[in-house]
Amino acid sequence: MRGLIVVAVACAFSACTKQLPAAWVEPATQMRFVLVPAGDFVAGSPTTEAGHQDDETLYPVRVARPFYMAAHEVTRRQWAAIMTPGAPTDADGDLPVVNINWHEAREFLDRINRAGEARFRLPSEVEWEYACRAGTTTPYSTGQYLSTNEANYNGAFPLAGQAPGENRDGVLRVGSFAPNAWGLFDMHGNVWEWTNDGYDAERKVIRGGSWRFNADSARCALRYHHRPQDRGDSLGLRLVRDLTKEETAR
Repeated sequence: MRGLIVVAVACAFSACTKQLPAAWVEPATQMRFVLVPAGDFVAGSPTTEAGHQDDETLYPVRVARPFYMAAHEVTRRQWAAIMTPGAPTDADGDLPVVNINWHEAREFLDRINRAGEARFRLPSEVEWEYACRAGTTTPYSTGQYLSTNEANYNGAFPLAGQAPGENRDGVLRVGSFAPNAWGLFDMHGNVWEWTNDGYDAERKVIRGGSWRFNADSARCALRYHHRPQDRGDSLGLRLVRDLTKEETAR
């Protein structure tokens, strides 16, 4: 097992979380963020977990201070509000934006960060997994199995021991299923989400699975990857907002 990984800087963490608002809305896009509490968890998966991969070694992580994570994947409407402001959006504005490469995701962040005082970024992969698990230790935040009534993935390819489900063959509007215990939607399935971390020298980690991929792809611990220049019809993003200096001082 790897040594303890500490994410972020220590803050008076139990008190800090209690004093911060549970939700926050970015004004330009109306993107809603929920507070993810500080805490400890074990990243990765045991070798006994169905679908376990060799790069899912178990190791302890301490998330030393809370952070805000977008409740939903970035939508087409939100993307347009920053990248093409004033342009009309179609009726599918609540679908997650896809075919976004990592460099374009960073450009979106640069622009939204110029718009106000809040600082946004892509999550680290341990932050992503911590938020996805929402206090659970099972393959999914829903337990041992994930049905297609709970997430948008290709149900024709279930995990071993799991019943087949629906293959919707496309993205769904964000928030089409119940959130996890921390108020985050679509952490399993719908679209893959870029993280800020490298898988190796040439690839970035993506997380969460998608409508195109199987049940295994949507496990909390599953690590997948793409080159930063790659795009895909099931590849999108979700943002994190760091605490401000004033919030950290509370």
